[in-house]
Amino acid sequence: MSDITCHFSVNIAQWNIVCNKPLSTEDWQQGEVHWIENVSAREDNNPKLAFLPPLKRRRLSDSARLFFEAAWQLTEQNANLPVVYASLNSEINRSFALWQSLLQEGDISPTSFSLSVHNALVGQWSEMRQVKSETTAITAQKDNLEAALLEAYLLLNDGYEQVLVVVTETPIYSQYNVQPVERLPFAYALAMLVERGEQYQLSLHSSKDSNSQAVGSVQHFAKEYLIDNALIWVKQQHLAVKEWQTQSRKGYWQWRKN
Repeated sequence: MSDITCHFSVNIAQWNIVCNKPLSTEDWQQGEVHWIENVSAREDNNPKLAFLPPLKRRRLSDSARLFFEAAWQLTEQNANLPVVYASLNSEINRSFALWQSLLQEGDISPTSFSLSVHNALVGQWSEMRQVKSETTAITAQKDNLEAALLEAYLLLNDGYEQVLVVVTETPIYSQYNVQPVERLPFAYALAMLVERGEQYQLSLHSSKDSNSQAVGSVQHFAKEYLIDNALIWVKQQHLAVKEWQTQSRKGYWQWRKN
């Protein structure tokens, strides 16, 4: 048995995902084990960001470059959209680099420090895209995507016509040998334009339903790897799945696509 603690619905008008590894439709359809065993070993394919001048490009971290590449074209018609940014790791690699600099040199760059905080990416987006609408930065562990969509739903109820949702993850670099740690098989940014509607219905259940075999879509396929809900969502789009479940911290999300 399970109890529904939250239920809402939204339309996703457009979406775009950018990864630091080249992935084909077949790669997405094969899914998690294939991502870990094959895709993660491929050469990095970093965004070019041709729409930005070189001086501005140089300021952006790997995570920020993915964010900008995924979201830029979606907002060409209207850049001044409210933004919900969600990430588990955010700028953690920049933070590790700052610690390393502090230990080795006894000092850190104030600019690098200001760009290491959790809302740095959405702040840079707001500055370069001249966003005057509301911006939000959140973290929700396993279900960043669902938490971000819920936040977008609340903004839509406040009267906004569209909300830009961006989920961005960059694994902790292998040079930072911290344990225990869970790394995604590749870095990505998933951007969505979210509107009011019934296209996707989401229900948060407080406990696992023993009759469902789909619960636990976020799985540990190898000890050091984690597959999160945003990557599962993209996989389901390529498979044209209409109903699936993803994990939350104390239960699961039920997805239905109309």
